[in-house]
Amino acid sequence: MKANYRVLGIDISEAMIRIARRRAPRAEFRAGSFFEADIPPCNAVTSISECLNYLVHSKNHKQTLVGLFRRIYRALVPGGVFIFDIAEPGQVTHGIKMRGFSEGEYWVVVLEKEEDPERAVLTRRITSFRKVGEHYRRSDELHRQRLYKAADVAGQLRKAGFRVRTMRSYGEHPLPKNHAAFIARKPT
Repeated sequence: MKANYRVLGIDISEAMIRIARRRAPRAEFRAGSFFEADIPPCNAVTSISECLNYLVHSKNHKQTLVGLFRRIYRALVPGGVFIFDIAEPGQVTHGIKMRGFSEGEYWVVVLEKEEDPERAVLTRRITSFRKVGEHYRRSDELHRQRLYKAADVAGQLRKAGFRVRTMRSYGEHPLPKNHAAFIARKPT
């Protein structure tokens, strides 16, 4: 907003939209799926932190991703940019359930993840405990993601008309193992 751009944020989670509105009150936010949202003419589209991988409904598959790339290409002005990242296959060794946890003074997060290589789907089960007063509050989440190969995604972006650069970091910030970021630019 400081550069005088109009900002439109889209998220499937009403809770995330509420948080975003508090942090950027002058921006416009819509609750809904990025795969179905109307994308107005713009200079840039960003989707950071594996958003395009999430299986929030049955409409997230390769053809839906290709359609999204084409819609974004049409919405971008010449020279416009689409920046995003994805999770790739190989997050977890086949047949293994990876487990771990993180903790702080008043919280603990327990994580279990496994990958189905035949369907290219990653499943994460996350249980959080947060101290509220004298007690702990528990919350459980289930995250499912479709995993895409970076080379395939770059190829689909090129077919949509983009010039594509694939990266393993955002500047000096490396991405986790088997993740890729893309800068897809619409030619001028």
